[in-house]
Amino acid sequence: MAESRTVALKVSDGQFYLVDTATQAALLYSGGRNGLVGVLGDGAACVCTGILEGLVRLTVQATQEPPPAPSGEWDEAVEVRFYSPSGRFSINGVADGPPLGNLATAGPGPYRVRVHARGRDAGHGIETVTEVSEIVEEFLIVCWPGDGDPETLLQTRDQAGIGLRAAQPDPSTMPPIRNTAEDPTGLHR
Repeated sequence: MAESRTVALKVSDGQFYLVDTATQAALLYSGGRNGLVGVLGDGAACVCTGILEGLVRLTVQATQEPPPAPSGEWDEAVEVRFYSPSGRFSINGVADGPPLGNLATAGPGPYRVRVHARGRDAGHGIETVTEVSEIVEEFLIVCWPGDGDPETLLQTRDQAGIGLRAAQPDPSTMPPIRNTAEDPTGLHR
């Protein structure tokens, strides 16, 4: 497995991002349907934290092979498909620690990204964490070349994730959007 890099990452608005240098995707808040990480388009994904503002502990690993199954010490673990247009992506945020560097190990193309989280429930009850010694949330992000399912839920145990998953509408139960000549926006159902 590749070298790990760990930092205290400053987050705001309950989120941080994985961003490719060539992304055109808007950086919006989204936990996706899994409640942890939402892919926003080619080269962008949002990771949802429990804490609204402040510091979380983040470890990243860029590898060539899939990692072993997540251990029980993580509350949440989700894999998503992430496309890197430029072959250069990393975490968007201010970090106190070593540079996180490029997470793309095989240039442009498809990657799997596994996001692990613990402590989001404890973080949810705290408005701001400003000291490294006060950090309650931890994330591990492992990236490797590969394609696959859009998302795979490996562990889903925290209340933060349960709440975010419950808040997401199921597209199969939504009424269809009618895009017609009379209603080109599809806003009138």
